[in-house]
Amino acid sequence: MADAGPKKEKRTVFRLAAVGIGLLPLVLLEAGLRLFLPADDHSDPYAGFGGNVPVFNLDGDTYRTANGREPFLAPQEFSATKSTNGLRVFCFGGSTVFGRPFHSATAFPRWLELQLQAESPGRRVEVVNCGGISYASYRIVPMLRECLQYEPDVMVLATGHNEFLEDRTYSSLKARSAITVALDSLRIVRTGRKWLARTPQKEAPDARNAGFVTRLDAESGYASYKRDPEWRRRVLTQFEEAIQQIIRDCRAAAVPLLIVRLGSNLRDCPPFKSEHRANLSADEEAHWQLLIDQARDAEKAKPSDAMEYYRQALEIDAEHALTHYRMARVLDRLDDPKAAEHYYEAKDEDVCPLRMFESQANYLKVVAEQYSLPFVDADSHLRDLSNEGLPGFDWYLDHVHPTIGGHQEIALLIADALRRRFPDLGDKWDSTSQRTIYENHFSGLRFNYLSDGGRRLDWLEDWARRAKLADEVLPNSADGFVRLGVRRMDFGALPEALFAFSRAVELDGSVRDKIREHRAQMRAYGRGESANAIKDSKESGNENP
Repeated sequence: MADAGPKKEKRTVFRLAAVGIGLLPLVLLEAGLRLFLPADDHSDPYAGFGGNVPVFNLDGDTYRTANGREPFLAPQEFSATKSTNGLRVFCFGGSTVFGRPFHSATAFPRWLELQLQAESPGRRVEVVNCGGISYASYRIVPMLRECLQYEPDVMVLATGHNEFLEDRTYSSLKARSAITVALDSLRIVRTGRKWLARTPQKEAPDARNAGFVTRLDAESGYASYKRDPEWRRRVLTQFEEAIQQIIRDCRAAAVPLLIVRLGSNLRDCPPFKSEHRANLSADEEAHWQLLIDQARDAEKAKPSDAMEYYRQALEIDAEHALTHYRMARVLDRLDDPKAAEHYYEAKDEDVCPLRMFESQANYLKVVAEQYSLPFVDADSHLRDLSNEGLPGFDWYLDHVHPTIGGHQEIALLIADALRRRFPDLGDKWDSTSQRTIYENHFSGLRFNYLSDGGRRLDWLEDWARRAKLADEVLPNSADGFVRLGVRRMDFGALPEALFAFSRAVELDGSVRDKIREHRAQMRAYGRGESANAIKDSKESGNENP
């Protein structure tokens, strides 16, 4: 019995050695794959959670966007060795930062870089666009952590619209165990998975393929959105946690963080999905529907009557988002300031919330004040530039994506904030320099750049099931036709834009002043040719509106 202990130890050692010998081929294969195969930066549905897919790869003396991050991130590059007098800015967010429905060439990070370089010609300015299509805030956290290694001078954060679009889909991935994360990091596992998945993937123009799935990508995606207060609360909590984590990471690295509060389209964007309140009886719903039908019939000829019908319908169900939107449109036509209240209610009661809630927007301001962070209120700025403080197609191309001029305005705001942070940046450029640089940049865009953006927007609106509500955004006033004309100009659809301006003038000749104002804006934004087309055309109701 005295020999039992040593014999047991020998058996244990033998078994461990046998296991080790059995695993040795796998260890050698893993080492060989890592040694002889290029870095595997394929599109990975776990990107942003496991931290195993980089945002940028080193290519010689330049960092470039990893192939696996496209098409979700725009191709970007910056020097591996930062200039001694360089200024390096990283901008994080979703598709607005990316530049959708166009590309990064007309997104605010690009306009910001052009301005800062013009104002500081002796410095090397690099503004890196890290906007990810459909990226929610928690996906930004690991990206920002990586970019803190690249000697940034400031981080710009503009997020909030995608929290309910992408979060729910990836809840199971975020809950993966440490063992699963470790296995997914092995080159054998990743190569084997790639070899087994031999079915070719369609090339994705946006976020629908390449392993990136959002709720709206599925056939049942739109239907899956239901009124769920608890789910909303959890998502908003996670949003706040992600913002707090980003702030902690920047503070730990002693890198300034600038927060941008983005806005959204209020006037020309009906809610994506509406639902009745809970416990609405059949009789109540029938009465509600009767009132809605009466309101719709009265809208054109008797808007005051329509307003009263909508008011009664909201007394039955104050949670129906589309009713609020229709009420707002009627009040807007009557120049009633209460329209704003219902536009905001329509947004916040949206069951498919692709525009950030007011609570999110307010949280960004509160947290910036709490930590004394630079804060750019793009939302308020574009509202201030809109009639009655209610932006529509005049500043947003769809539900959240700003016009090109809107991006330029956001860049100007950020540049002002950075100039306060870095006094040695140089004097603010004058209007002539601004216009010249903008014009030169536009002249370098490909000829179909704007029209491609229009086609991409058509795809996006189909993806978001907007055809269901197409009638809700038809212009019902002269101002509505002016906004439609502005939107069409951004996509290079000149004849269609001029037709919209003409209809506006037919309804109300006083809108010529608004058309003149837009023409002046386009000149300031470097689009003099388009501005001249408005001036010279007779389609706007006047040879020189």
